[in-house]
Amino acid sequence: MKAEKIDWSVLQGAIISIFISILISGTLIGATWYYNENMLIEHNRQKNRFQNISNQYLAIDQEEKLIRQYYPEFIKLHDKGIIGQERRLSWIETLRRAGEYMKLPVLKYGIESQSRFVPDYPVNAGSFQVYSSTMKLNIDLLHEGDLKKLLDTLSAEAPGIYNVSKCTLRRSGEISINNANKGNISAECELRWLNIKKPNGSEINLSS
Repeated sequence: MKAEKIDWSVLQGAIISIFISILISGTLIGATWYYNENMLIEHNRQKNRFQNISNQYLAIDQEEKLIRQYYPEFIKLHDKGIIGQERRLSWIETLRRAGEYMKLPVLKYGIESQSRFVPDYPVNAGSFQVYSSTMKLNIDLLHEGDLKKLLDTLSAEAPGIYNVSKCTLRRSGEISINNANKGNISAECELRWLNIKKPNGSEINLSS
């Protein structure tokens, strides 16, 4: 059989058309995949951004609730001198007034430098640190009850909070009822005034 001649000029155009179609289809598929991949990345980015914003909003909302709940108590502690600057001058003025009112024969005092407070038992102070200032008192009392009155006056009128770390009472010889200038009992006491500060020792301000 005689081989028929093939018209390659006709097939050439068809082959080129098919090749171009395959190339275009591959390009479209690749572009579609690239587009979908970018859309997925953008979607995840926006999703993460939304989650971050949501978490920040929830954190701010929780912080506002905590502020509304605890800020009034913070103000009270600040006004009482437990947070913020120590009110040493007020302590001294309260002592003087109480001593004059009670007519104590002798009332001497001294306040040491503030230092970190080390309690006798573990205390969780969180992100704060408790400091204390030791006040030493030397008092001549007319009656044993005078010491309680003096400490009660300090608790009621002096800004701050304290505890009595040590107190020693001694009788001063013969008891004299008529001599108001002579004490019948001598007392030596140490009070620790407590103050809450930041761990580095700086004061906590209302704007902190």
